Amino acid sequence: MKILILTSRFPYPIEKGDKLRIYHQIRELGKRHELILCSLCEEAVAATDYDEVKTHCAQIHLFPLSKVGMAWHVVRHFFSSSPIQVNYFYRRHIAAKIERIIIQEQPCHIYCQLIRMAEYVRKSDVACTIDYMDALSLGMKRRALHSSWWKRPILAREARQLAGYECAIYQDFQYHTIISAQDQAYLVKNMSHSLSSEIHIVANGVDTHYFRPFSPPQATTYELVFVGNMGYFPNVVAAKYLVRKILPQLKKIYPDIRLLLAGTRPSSEVKALGSEKGVDISGWMPDIRRAYASGKIFVAPLFTGSGQQNKILEAMAMGVVCITSPMVNRAIGARAETTILEAQDVESFVKGIDVLLRDANYRASMAREALAFVKKRYSWEASVRKLEEMWEGD
Repeated sequence: MKILILTSRFPYPIEKGDKLRIYHQIRELGKRHELILCSLCEEAVAATDYDEVKTHCAQIHLFPLSKVGMAWHVVRHFFSSSPIQVNYFYRRHIAAKIERIIIQEQPCHIYCQLIRMAEYVRKSDVACTIDYMDALSLGMKRRALHSSWWKRPILAREARQLAGYECAIYQDFQYHTIISAQDQAYLVKNMSHSLSSEIHIVANGVDTHYFRPFSPPQATTYELVFVGNMGYFPNVVAAKYLVRKILPQLKKIYPDIRLLLAGTRPSSEVKALGSEKGVDISGWMPDIRRAYASGKIFVAPLFTGSGQQNKILEAMAMGVVCITSPMVNRAIGARAETTILEAQDVESFVKGIDVLLRDANYRASMAREALAFVKKRYSWEASVRKLEEMWEGD
């Protein structure tokens, strides 16, 4: 099958959740299908990164976005009913080029990642799948609640416009996918029209050949570790909560406790946390597995955002015990107390971390359960097969 894939970012290197998802989907689909990748890019693509993706694609078409153009389209949002997410990435001249590629190549199917790219193909005559990934309106709504007072009305407006747009584009796509059941339920509930077909859950997978416990084990130099894109708002909020709320309480019990915040593009707020005693900020690491393996406990106090947290699954696959919010675990479906710990406030996070630090046998048992859970429940092969099964009738 010839499949045209449309993305808002070049899929490699893997440094964000959307890139991780589409890269592994491309890698699996490329084994059995002819792929044509049309990708927007905000910065130049390195030759090595291009070659990595080209291994799995028959064609790659890159469409650069200028910084000036991106700024102008954000400003234009305030005079438009379209969400910032859509205006930011849409260009008429790029739409014309993509349309020409579709006419020339005649793909059997179009796979569009994220609603921000929907405008490019929503009126196409070719059968299309929209990968919502997450309920972006829900994530924006939560972000508004945790933002500064002056940002709240702007973000609340964006949340409402995203919700409207999520509904508006539904009928323009033949198939619809999303990562988690809780985001699926939210979208279905907020759709004003009756659904002609379901929104299919296509979960992320984990590359357990890459993310696996080191042998021999790496020495742990930190009691706690948190990994993620440290410029991404939910992760910034979580890092600040961990350092400013949870850590001071833990230091009353463990004065020398150490925490590593690891991940690409740390914001200025995250960098400032490095001034706290016992807190290290690594920034980008060439092998992020080293960050996971350096901690006894992976702590993710995430209360904003949406979708499935890949970082939790990767930590589990590395054999690191995890403690996170019930909101995050609902998207994962791990068994609380035996496979993962849940906490919803400072007190319960401190209590859970204390229990894990004191009981090495409990940590080891939970790590084994977590690794077995990920291997059984999450694989990219099974995830991509769900896409193929949908498209086989086209």
